[in-house]
Amino acid sequence: MSDRGKRAVPRIAYVLDEFPSLSELFILREVQGLRQRHDLRIMPVALRRRQQDQAYTTVDEGLLGDAVFRPARHWGLWLLPLATFLRWPGGYLSALGMVLRQGLRRPALLRELGAALLSAGYFALRLPRALRHVHANFASQPATVGLLLAEIRGVGFSFSAHARDLFTQEAHFMDLKVLEAEFFTVCTAYGRDTLLHLHPLASAGKLYLLYHGVDLNQYAPLPHARQHPPLILSVGRLVEKKGFAILLRAAGILRSRGVEFRLAIIGEGPERADLMSLATGLGLVDVVEFRGAQSAEAVRLAYTEADVFALASIVAHDQDRDGLPNVLLEALACGVPAVTTRVSAIPELIEPEETGLLAKPGDPEDLADQLERMLFDDELRAVVSRLGRERVAQRFRLERSVAHMAELLEGAL
Repeated sequence: MSDRGKRAVPRIAYVLDEFPSLSELFILREVQGLRQRHDLRIMPVALRRRQQDQAYTTVDEGLLGDAVFRPARHWGLWLLPLATFLRWPGGYLSALGMVLRQGLRRPALLRELGAALLSAGYFALRLPRALRHVHANFASQPATVGLLLAEIRGVGFSFSAHARDLFTQEAHFMDLKVLEAEFFTVCTAYGRDTLLHLHPLASAGKLYLLYHGVDLNQYAPLPHARQHPPLILSVGRLVEKKGFAILLRAAGILRSRGVEFRLAIIGEGPERADLMSLATGLGLVDVVEFRGAQSAEAVRLAYTEADVFALASIVAHDQDRDGLPNVLLEALACGVPAVTTRVSAIPELIEPEETGLLAKPGDPEDLADQLERMLFDDELRAVVSRLGRERVAQRFRLERSVAHMAELLEGAL
């Protein structure tokens, strides 16, 4: 074993919903940064294995080799409780006690708790003796599994909350999680304030604001000749909270005004068929391109082609919403002027007429106005292109966020 390998222990389990995931590349970048820059041996522990796709192009073989995945066939997990109990009797009984106490309080969640305990038991048996800490990404099921895994193995526990797990009813047992965690992070000030409001006592001294970061060496402005017609780019999962239906309606308004443009949408999701039908109904088929899911490299290339980046985020019917979308950070880092909406933490990055333009959420007319202004105001576009990258460089560098997480993890160890 190399000297680096020796220094990398003890090991830390990163519990994830799925791995690797195109929609969670920010977690992959964090893990790779912790391993490469801080010699922390992070092991991805995933509830679901992502089938090989574009995301794999960004994952090194060493990281994939360290990953542990829950079996696809859950029935096999039922054979594990006895083995887990015999190996860690005290820890397993303590985790079982947690499950029973929470189940008595909320019987409807007993099935979820039981599944989490089975998963935690499986991971406990698969992870090495050198395991010293468990960190979960998302306060929902990954954090439930992570908490029980840490309890079984008798190691420290922490978690990171992001967006959906904060703003919907998806994350359960939050009182217990914040009480048991050695620390927990949130990626926006908006999210931090939400958690402090909901859990003011348990959060004292444990909650840290940790913005996602961008590698400014990878995301950098390149020479760009303005295209005709200009290209509006949007990137995100095709789900309600991303507001693509609003963006298409705004595009229809621009077209009715005689504005020439092209719109490229990168992403995949359950609303694809409806959005394509809407584009057809609005007479936009010849100017809108649905490019589907793309690798990080392909998205980076798309930024170099774009004249304006647009993201029409809204609050969905189930109260889900964006935190601070990473694609906005990436676009600004590449010098692409952005038009987006006043939702959640987006104003923490976008300051009107300085680092971008903000429209009213769910208002196609206002979004069309802001897009038209950004397309044709050369002076404004130059200002926000420069100041946008400066803002990312000042507050959202990847190395800064990774260093902060490394400090928290090393303190927990």
